[in-house]
Amino acid sequence: MRSGAASDVVLTARRCYTLAPRQPGATALAVNAGRIVAVGTPAAVRARAGRRARLVDLRECVITPGLVDCHTHFFYWALQRALVINVTNLPTLEATLARIREQAKSRTVGGWVLAAAFDHNRWGRPFPDAATLDRAVPDRPAMVRSRDAHTVWLNTLGLKRAGIDRRTADPPGGCYHRDRHGRPTGIVQEIAIDQLPNPLRDLGLRADAQAWAQVDRALEEAYSAAWALGIVGVHCVDDAASLFHFQRHRQEGRLGIRIVHTIPLAGQDHAAALGLRSGLGDDWLRIGGVKIFADGSLGAQTAYMFEPYPNRRRYRGVPVLTGEALREAVVRLAQRGWAAWIHAIGDRAVHDAIAAIAAARRVERSFLPHRIEHAQCVRPADIKRMARLRIIASVQPCHIPGDIATADRHWPRARRYAYPLRGMLDAGVTLAAGSDAPIESLDPRRGFFAAICRTDDAGLPPGGWFPRQRIEAVEVLRAFTAGAAAAAGLGPPWGRLTPGAPADLTIWCEDPLTTPPERLREVGIAGCMVGGRLHLREDAGVGE
Repeated sequence: MRSGAASDVVLTARRCYTLAPRQPGATALAVNAGRIVAVGTPAAVRARAGRRARLVDLRECVITPGLVDCHTHFFYWALQRALVINVTNLPTLEATLARIREQAKSRTVGGWVLAAAFDHNRWGRPFPDAATLDRAVPDRPAMVRSRDAHTVWLNTLGLKRAGIDRRTADPPGGCYHRDRHGRPTGIVQEIAIDQLPNPLRDLGLRADAQAWAQVDRALEEAYSAAWALGIVGVHCVDDAASLFHFQRHRQEGRLGIRIVHTIPLAGQDHAAALGLRSGLGDDWLRIGGVKIFADGSLGAQTAYMFEPYPNRRRYRGVPVLTGEALREAVVRLAQRGWAAWIHAIGDRAVHDAIAAIAAARRVERSFLPHRIEHAQCVRPADIKRMARLRIIASVQPCHIPGDIATADRHWPRARRYAYPLRGMLDAGVTLAAGSDAPIESLDPRRGFFAAICRTDDAGLPPGGWFPRQRIEAVEVLRAFTAGAAAAAGLGPPWGRLTPGAPADLTIWCEDPLTTPPERLREVGIAGCMVGGRLHLREDAGVGE
């Protein structure tokens, strides 16, 4: 990336989409002290900018408000990019084992071999076991997270290092898979994952110079990767180690993108005792809300559903925190001034999350931007309730291509309620778009493609999966911009390009709103501007 210092600048381009009702389009804008001061034609904007402003001609590029990814694990995405073996989209178990075997010697963290993003659904077979992973890593503990991060696969030494044996009890909201003799197989799911060793978190919690240097390198590379994708900010649902390092970077002037961060439910009593609440922070680092898990995931078949899963009598998924317990937790948060960010994927979990927020609305002293994270399966009646209660749907359309076959298999009736993006928008629900990185790629173009086309990566099924739920490109753009602002508790001018707004913008090589939908994944992104600082790809072909 080619980055410049924040300064007075005039940008000209083929078109600027401002998303502002009174002036939706322009061809130039002026920036001063990290804010937009003028929007319009090049001549009008130069007159407002002053003689000292430098001119950057973006030529045929198109400018939009800066994209904000509303659901990431950005800190751990950064560490994972640097330190963890990537097995994303490998089509077979054997290919996955081969990748892990090849890279195991060069990638270790705290004595562990770590890999991420296996997908047994893609392999078309049941979950593997510890002995299978031993074939790739026989001599060190190994831990492989699933694509959706709701399942962990351990080898034999990993089970031993974690202290898991036939006497280990399943925690509420989690489980250890067992064979017919009651012995753990190496598959761990949901809340039980929290009890495993976490080498990446341990690295983040270390206070020595070597650990900080590793974290700094990983974050700086991650900022550059985000800029190259036009990402100006993220909402981060990580932990205390993550928040600590982002605070450190903010204090040191090194924070490359804007961060809205959660705290976990387990930490909210400590936060309340200190008088903290949603909205604490500044324009660069802000506390958003408290993250709560109501259920698991579709990929792990732990999403909490109204109807049983096929061929699994009475099994409806794994309720983590639902019903009255969830209602009490969300009400308590609202009384303390905290917005709830509730992970809910199955239709029953979403229903319970809405009921909990409805109770919270009756006690909160001022409006709180409560959110349902994922909201992957929502019944029509619950969509209407979300709209009435002004609950934000924090959605990740990029999951659609990989989830179509899995939903068809495991949600044969409920799948018609899956990813109801058009239904939510038409009902008046605000959408905030994200990626769930590192579960999916941070690349926002995948979200645009999936929301508009609703097909897998091969373009199937023709015409889209439940095509009535497709939405338009401008609606996806709003979800990544104005919707993102609303989900952080911020209103206009955030998420728009108007005078007074932060100078956060994304620079596209082509027009994302007119490009044929099937080509959206290949549309070039030239870079972005964050707080008036311009970050352009070296090969973008634009400049002063």
